[in-house]
Amino acid sequence: MDRSNYISPPPRRIGAQAVLLHPQQDQVMVLRMRERRCGWLPGGHCAPNESALVAVERIVRLQLGVAVPFSGTDLAVVDYSPANREPEAREGYNFVFVRRLSVEQAGLARPQEAAGPDLLGYDWVNVAALETVCLPYHVRRIARAVEAHEAGAPVGRFLAQGLVA
Repeated sequence: MDRSNYISPPPRRIGAQAVLLHPQQDQVMVLRMRERRCGWLPGGHCAPNESALVAVERIVRLQLGVAVPFSGTDLAVVDYSPANREPEAREGYNFVFVRRLSVEQAGLARPQEAAGPDLLGYDWVNVAALETVCLPYHVRRIARAVEAHEAGAPVGRFLAQGLVA
């Protein structure tokens, strides 16, 4: 039995992302990032020894300056991303949480300096129009997360290479 993956596991990225829903409309918050060719979800990499749940709360607060409490029941999908040719695109898993913001939270959300100069702002985008501002894998990830959230689907539906298990 080959035990090399136990001794020296391959590097994998673990991400935590938030699909933030508009308080009163069928729209999703999509971040505008410098030098990114598409819209982006709030979120990012989990720190070592940090759960996805803790990471998504931390990163949303860091990026948007608003505390959004998430729970395990907000986990809509776990999305697998294979490695690709881009230098930062390691194989990894993204834990995608869905939460409808309150009117107050939506009003307080602002790009924060602590998030760095690459976060330019955000837009509210209809789910049906996501393909005009997001890459196909983001559209798939967001649409499946919203679908699972609206259906009250089991927590953490798993997406493997684009297929719902």
